[in-house]
Amino acid sequence: MDFRFFCKLLELSFMSGTRQRLSRRRDTSGHQVPLEVLRLRVAFADTDAMGVAWHGNYLRWFEMARTELMRLTELPYPALIGRGIHLPVIEALVRYRKPARYDDLLIVSIGRVHAAGVRLRVEYRIDCEATLIVEGHTEHAFTDGAGRVLRPPRDVQEIFAALSAAHGG
Repeated sequence: MDFRFFCKLLELSFMSGTRQRLSRRRDTSGHQVPLEVLRLRVAFADTDAMGVAWHGNYLRWFEMARTELMRLTELPYPALIGRGIHLPVIEALVRYRKPARYDDLLIVSIGRVHAAGVRLRVEYRIDCEATLIVEGHTEHAFTDGAGRVLRPPRDVQEIFAALSAAHGG
């Protein structure tokens, strides 16, 4: 693995200048701490007539968090696509604990990232005011532009292996 890439994984800047480590972080009880990658406010357009966020938005917020995580590597999504590699969703799970409402400030975090063979699984959690409101995961297949499953090139495997090692994969 490229030393500069490794250093970049260890020392990254996130949201409003806060420094976090991409290495495995654990709380005082030894549990892995999810990595905050995105903060967003629930827009009026994201809600229904009762002011509750529409259930499909959570998957969009998962995607936004995954994109931000990839942006922190040497292979952000646009570069991955530029190489003819795509990551379509083949499975998605969302567990709704509490509703998000108009103007809530949400924190989307990435938990475990697991890459193996032609699959990638990313686990997420969304918190509002330090309360878990949603958790879930997406699973992806590596494909070419025509949708044929492919094994990613060695350098791409190394990038996802680093993410996996840093996030409990």
